[in-house]
Order: sequence, then structure tokens, then C-alpha cells
Amino acid sequence: MKTFPATPGRFRALWGATLLLLVACSSPEPVTSSPFNTTDTAWIQLMVPMNEQLLPALDLVPPALAAFAADLRASHEQELVALKRLRARAGLPDANPHVGHQMPGLVSEADLAALRLDPSGLPAKLREHLGQSALLARGEQDSGADQETRELAGAITAKRAAQTAELGVASSP
Repeated sequence: MKTFPATPGRFRALWGATLLLLVACSSPEPVTSSPFNTTDTAWIQLMVPMNEQLLPALDLVPPALAAFAADLRASHEQELVALKRLRARAGLPDANPHVGHQMPGLVSEADLAALRLDPSGLPAKLREHLGQSALLARGEQDSGADQETRELAGAITAKRAAQTAELGVASSP
């Protein structure tokens, strides 16, 4: 058997052939770049349940807040359509990663049970929800990457300010 001395040229040729073989045999994964950063995805995944879980609480409003609650429901349902569209565009699952969480502004099952027993705490819960969702929307505006998501957050920030002012007037004795 005849052997060939290892020379730099032969080594490069062998290395090049090995590299070509590895590349040819691999199945490349498509490179995708997402306009969404972690702030965008976290905000979307939190705002969907925040809005969804508020809706049953709106069924408990006293007659004095009925018009306000109807407007709040309509705006939150419109936001949900936009948020769910963003969630789908971002490739996020429909599952709620915040199930069972106790967080400011998020109406939990325990909150709903307490409000059913004593609805007098509803204006404070609504105020908390509006304030917290505005705070989260400002965070998205400051740190989000996706333009459409940041625009929605800006619209929600403005809407929450108006809703908070309206709630103050509507819930005054």
C-alpha cells in the first residue's frame, strides 16, 4: 500500500471535501427572522388573558356603570381581535401561560368569586386593571420591536387614560 505524505495542500483538500460532504448531507433549517422580540411576545401573551378575564367581571357592574361597562367591553373585545391576530402572526400558541396567576390587573377566578359576593369592589378592580394594562402597554411601546404591536400598545395606552378618567366620573357618587 502506497502512502502519500501529508502536505498543507492535501490537508486543505481533504478538509474542503469533508466540509462539502457535511454540508451536502445536512438538512439546513430555514433561517427566519421575526419582527417580534421577547417584550412583544410577553406583552401579547399577557394582554390576551388580561382582556379576556376582565369580560366576566363586566357582567357584575351596577346600573350606574352599565354604559361604561358596555364601552369597556366593546373596546376590550376589539383589542382581543387585534391581539389574537398578532399572537398568530408571532407564531405563539393559543394556550394561556398565565392560568392561575395572581397579578395586578388580571381578574382571577378568586377575584370574580369575591366580586359576585360583594360587587362594591368592582370599581377598584376596574381601576387596577386599567392602570396595570396601561403600564404594560407603555413598557411595550418603550421596549417592543414589532411596529404593529407597538402601535396597538400606543392606542391602548391612550384608551386606558380615557377609560380611567371616565371610570372616575362614572363611579363618583
